[in-house]
Amino acid sequence: MGRVRVKYVTGVLREHHERILEALEVLNKAVSSPNPDPDDIYKLIQFAQRFVDACHHSVEEYILFPGANRAGIPFAGGPIYVMTSEHGVGRYLARVMEELYKAWRAGDKEAYRDFVDYAKLYIDHIWQHIEKENGVLFPMLESAVPEIQASRSVEEIERENDYEGWMKVLEELKAKYAV
Repeated sequence: MGRVRVKYVTGVLREHHERILEALEVLNKAVSSPNPDPDDIYKLIQFAQRFVDACHHSVEEYILFPGANRAGIPFAGGPIYVMTSEHGVGRYLARVMEELYKAWRAGDKEAYRDFVDYAKLYIDHIWQHIEKENGVLFPMLESAVPEIQASRSVEEIERENDYEGWMKVLEELKAKYAV
């Protein structure tokens, strides 16, 4: 168990948010194109599942949120409860996108239309979620809790979830879609 500065963790998470917002822009451009590249669509779904959820949300759910709870910030009825609930919604939307993608690739043309609808829901949901964390939760935690206890490090979670690999995928997609 080690101590970590909250501003360090929130700083890393804000950097993640910037990359996530870029990925949302790429996703929006991809689903708005008349002939979307199925490989790109799949990479973006995987980015949502493997970077946004498995990497980014893990930093929040294994380090920041429990540390804040132990330091006296309540879970029940508070902003951390709302954020973790929203993580679940994002996870659900990403799973539905994956299922619709599979149906589309298996020949169901209507599934792609539904996929676009869910992708737009996902984009809107994650964008609003980031606004709440950056604008409300992180400043609140930074002012209330200077340090927290953590059993894992940000770097460990990023390494386990191939942070560098996902950043390369994102850079390739940004270049392709001029983001």
